[in-house]
Amino acid sequence: MKSLICTSADDNCLKKEDLYRALVDAFTDGIVMQHEDGTVFDCNGVAEHILECPKEAMADMVALLRYRKTMKSDGTAFDEAEYPMVIAGASLQPVSNVMMGMTRLDGRFCWLEVSASPIMVNRGKDFIGVVTFLREITERKEAEEALEKRHHELEKGIFKRTAQLEFTLGQLKLAVSASNTGLWNWNLRTDQFYFSPEWKRQIGYADHEIGDTMDELVSRIHVDDRERAVTATESYLEAPKESLEIEYRMRHRDGGFRWILSRSMAMLDENDKAIFLQGSHVDITERKQSEENLLALTRELRDVSRELARVEEAERRRFAQELHDTIGSALAALSINMTIMSGEIAGEGSTGMEARLKDSIVLLDDTTDAVRRLMAELRPPVLDDYGLEAALRWQCELFAERCGFQFTVDVYGIADRLEPELEISLFRIAQGAITNIAKHARATNVEVMLNILQNSVTLTIMDDGVGFVPNVHRDQKSKPTWGLVSMRERAQALGGNLKIISEPHKGTCVEVVVELSS
Repeated sequence: MKSLICTSADDNCLKKEDLYRALVDAFTDGIVMQHEDGTVFDCNGVAEHILECPKEAMADMVALLRYRKTMKSDGTAFDEAEYPMVIAGASLQPVSNVMMGMTRLDGRFCWLEVSASPIMVNRGKDFIGVVTFLREITERKEAEEALEKRHHELEKGIFKRTAQLEFTLGQLKLAVSASNTGLWNWNLRTDQFYFSPEWKRQIGYADHEIGDTMDELVSRIHVDDRERAVTATESYLEAPKESLEIEYRMRHRDGGFRWILSRSMAMLDENDKAIFLQGSHVDITERKQSEENLLALTRELRDVSRELARVEEAERRRFAQELHDTIGSALAALSINMTIMSGEIAGEGSTGMEARLKDSIVLLDDTTDAVRRLMAELRPPVLDDYGLEAALRWQCELFAERCGFQFTVDVYGIADRLEPELEISLFRIAQGAITNIAKHARATNVEVMLNILQNSVTLTIMDDGVGFVPNVHRDQKSKPTWGLVSMRERAQALGGNLKIISEPHKGTCVEVVVELSS
């Protein structure tokens, strides 16, 4: 703000009243005019409103401000020598934008922005007074203070959040390190890679020994896994989903290979295009070795189970043959002899002996039938002679006669005979299922279906009996029945899968699916 100077050489060229009116017309702030001795000779209405003092009572501006207990923005009181109008009058230099706080008559505290300028005449040679400009800035000051407070609170919040993030990051790094998880990322826009020290340690290298390039990754993937891994990654980037998971082998520094589980997730831009790929590497070599050992053991157990089934069937066949050749023949010969004896002793006086002999012949015939049934169960000749369908019908007829249920046997697909081992195993599974139906189901209808396709065989046995809850036993001490265990083991020995579907009062379905080798 420049000093107000009258440019006329005549002292009477501009009266004080005219100067004041010119200032009032030019400014909308509060304006107070003072003589060189500091007394107020005029002011505008805005100044009267701000200072809450009429023009007639506004004799001494300094005394009025002192009465209102003005203070600085730092909370300290103003000395009279520090008032803008005093400084402007003493230095003959303008003073601008001094912040002054004061208490209004109603007790409300307000803030003023005060500027003062000396009034000079005769081309700046003579000082005749001071003009003071007042502007109330309470709302602005409060807004600034609120903004500053908010800014301070934000700074505190940011500081606190930063500390929390740093702590969390430290915990995350510790967790990642403890879990032996290697981290990596790929900026697709700049084609820049990053591999964490743990990622490099998993394949035997220190952090400084491997660069952060695509070739460092791809060149170490096993040649048999490389194309699959690259193709899977490219396909994922073309249409990103939730995440990508790949298992592959990576060459270790010692020349061996480690199995790695790689999980990654893409970050997308506004067009759903992948721009960043981040992921993790976990060494799963031990898990893979355990899985391979378990698979090898499973194969061995399957081979053992198959061999046991083969040996069992061979023993059944041998035992049935022994029964036929020895006991069967002996019983037949004994029956013939007893029939001859019965004819020879017929006559008077031998009635009691003849009756006993006839009763023994009947008992012998029943024993012979029982032995024949036992031989048939050990190795049903109908299976060897006529195939699986005929054997299934014979088995159902045998149990239906004993238990009184109705049955159907349906065969679909190829009419050729199956491999003997497969036929006998499927028959034994069906025999076990039908035996369980006879013992527990209280069924009235049983359906047996055999579907023989080019590449698979499906055997299904269904009943309308009482049913049960699979895999739940009657009490905690009970064990699974050997019938179900034997059926499942036979199916697994064939490389097949046995499934049991049942609900209480809704019957049971046993299904066996075996894949056929081409």
